Amino acid sequence: MQASTFPRLKFILIDDTKSMELMAKQISTASIVALDLEGNGRHRYPERICLIQLAVNNSIYIIDPLKKLDMSPICDLIENPIIEKVMHSVSYDVRCLKREWGIKINNLFDPAIAASFVGIKKTGLGSVIEEVLGINIDKSKKLQRSDWTIRPLSNESLLYAANDVAHLISLRMTLKKRLQDMRRYEWALEEFQRQVSATFKSSNPEIDFLAVKGSGKVDPRKLPVLRSLSKLRIKYAVFRDAPLYRILNDKTLVDLANADHSMPLDLDGLGAFAFQPLKSELLNAIRKGSKSKPFKLPQNKKRPVMKPIQKKRLELLKSWRSKIGKELNIDPSLVWHAASLERIARDAKLTKNELNSPEVRVWQVQNFQTNLANFISENGINE
Repeated sequence: MQASTFPRLKFILIDDTKSMELMAKQISTASIVALDLEGNGRHRYPERICLIQLAVNNSIYIIDPLKKLDMSPICDLIENPIIEKVMHSVSYDVRCLKREWGIKINNLFDPAIAASFVGIKKTGLGSVIEEVLGINIDKSKKLQRSDWTIRPLSNESLLYAANDVAHLISLRMTLKKRLQDMRRYEWALEEFQRQVSATFKSSNPEIDFLAVKGSGKVDPRKLPVLRSLSKLRIKYAVFRDAPLYRILNDKTLVDLANADHSMPLDLDGLGAFAFQPLKSELLNAIRKGSKSKPFKLPQNKKRPVMKPIQKKRLELLKSWRSKIGKELNIDPSLVWHAASLERIARDAKLTKNELNSPEVRVWQVQNFQTNLANFISENGINE
């Protein structure tokens, strides 16, 4: 266990079994903790959690999961429904924790969401802390983009990481009070629960290649080639522990898939694949894809183009949403989901059905249902 001190900030680095056991005892009685994590997706593949920051009982811990520690105390804490977790802009963390350890966050408070409901426009961590607490923290973009895999971590990097959780509990106290005073705390609670309950599609190399930027421009007959090349890229990304774009970028994959394969390869961006022995692997991937069965694209149901009258209705509905947002000093997107408004614009008879739409929140129905129904009636949208 290494204790480090910076001006006005102290933290403890947890990088061995003994320090983890001591920390586990110290946090066992906590009722609220602040959490953050750092991943290495910009620099490695597959992405891994490289650092966990934890603030509790006036102490800050920086935990190094790359030291092959028993992470069960942290996992138990994150899943414990009695302990409140304060985590800022949590969607990334939700994905990482589910992927890495198969765990779900229980009892969340997300200051970014809370800030949006009290009228704060800039919801980045540094901006919210400065506006709410009057504290300026170092949010260096250089450090934000660091490769958190590299050890030893510099003191500058550790300070940056500690700062991410140092003020979260104070932030939560102030924002929760504001939400309660404005009678919007229940609104935020529903959003917190939606965040932690989000589901993510499992990786599937047979269809994941469709996410390659530009895949829609590939000749449908050559999609099996793109799939084969995508699998090759993933193989070498894992082998080299490097992000996909550093192996072959998306444009190169698309160009390779669309190329005339009867001609010699003559493309920029091949890197090491322009030379043996990787060139042979690249050519084999192209041949394998060329001989594969045609790929059948998933059939997405296309909505018909909106009629002029429907477009006019949608403009009116968006004006209603903007008016409510302005009155409440919140972003209009929080008032009602755009996709739901579009469905109402297409057929206002579906308005009652929209109250049970998965995009529409309970708090939105409770607060805006009558207002929306009156607006639809007064403006002839239901005719």
